[in-house]
Amino acid sequence: MTRRLGMTHGPVARASQVLGALLMLTPWAWAQDKTRGQPGQSDVGISMEEYLSRLSAGGDLSGPAPVVGSSLALAPAVPWPRQERVAGEIFGTPVSVGNYAFAKRVASMFPRPWGASDLPEAEREPAIWESLILHYEAFRRGVRATDEEVETMVNGLLRNYDRPFGRRDDPDAYRRWVVETLYEEVELFENQIRYLIQIQKLKDQMLQEQRTVADEEELRQEFLNEKHHVGGEMVTFDTQEDAQTFYEQVNDPKAWETMKAKGDSKVRPVSLMTLEAYMDLWGIPKDQMYAFHAMELGAVGPPMPFGKHWCVYRLLEKRTGDLKDFPAARDAYQKQVEMKKKYEALKRWIEQLKVSARLRVF
Repeated sequence: MTRRLGMTHGPVARASQVLGALLMLTPWAWAQDKTRGQPGQSDVGISMEEYLSRLSAGGDLSGPAPVVGSSLALAPAVPWPRQERVAGEIFGTPVSVGNYAFAKRVASMFPRPWGASDLPEAEREPAIWESLILHYEAFRRGVRATDEEVETMVNGLLRNYDRPFGRRDDPDAYRRWVVETLYEEVELFENQIRYLIQIQKLKDQMLQEQRTVADEEELRQEFLNEKHHVGGEMVTFDTQEDAQTFYEQVNDPKAWETMKAKGDSKVRPVSLMTLEAYMDLWGIPKDQMYAFHAMELGAVGPPMPFGKHWCVYRLLEKRTGDLKDFPAARDAYQKQVEMKKKYEALKRWIEQLKVSARLRVF
């Protein structure tokens, strides 16, 4: 069974959980480049022409080493397509099977927001190509992962796992630990880190470039979303049809109690939570959530989406926000709403970038 790890804020905290996913891996056969310098060596930039050559020919995308991501130890001197088979094409440039395999390995090891290991296999494939597209754009914009950034992330990982050494102060111990724990060479591990840092830095850069404005109604709505709470009981279903059939049987509170007494369905208690949590975490539409909040205590609401499932929810407790408390919190909500709109704008930018990439999968 593969452990799925959640993500917390902060580079060291995020990095430590990234490594947690890495530790669950079994060895894969990867050819390693032995020409890279010792840990601590400064990264060296490459030209866009060289990047395109490596992308199509199986070369290392994240640093100066000739080959790390490729499963074939090929120098990038021979032009595509003689050098390696092609997995697809982005921005009119072929992507070698080796570099696709590198991106797939990273996506399979690291949980979101770095990779996609916490996604089902079918949903992971689009994430692999998205990361390749973002990495291409990061390189085009001159986004690099500095050696200091790699140093910070790696040392944070080592400290989190109680290693008594650092990347630079004991490179031999560091290399042994990577090989024995992760079943790969330091060169590959650090290129995985560089690859992820470049993508994340691009996202951070584009996030800051988004210009958003929040009006007063949006601020008040956000305030109420967080001040209104509901709690109670629910029963989940795989389909809307099943949830609707169940609702028609128990939409009277007495019928709900009879159903609970019989033990026919698995009733789960749900603690008091904000409407914001229901809408953001489980995708329940705002109008439906507010209609449910307006119901009398004890009432059973109609089926609502609940992530990939459906639920029938009984309202047992609630809190109601008061707008008279809004003025004192207005500035904080302005920053919060504007940041949320920046993330929404970033998602749109990424979708537009993917369209412009003209992705073709072979």
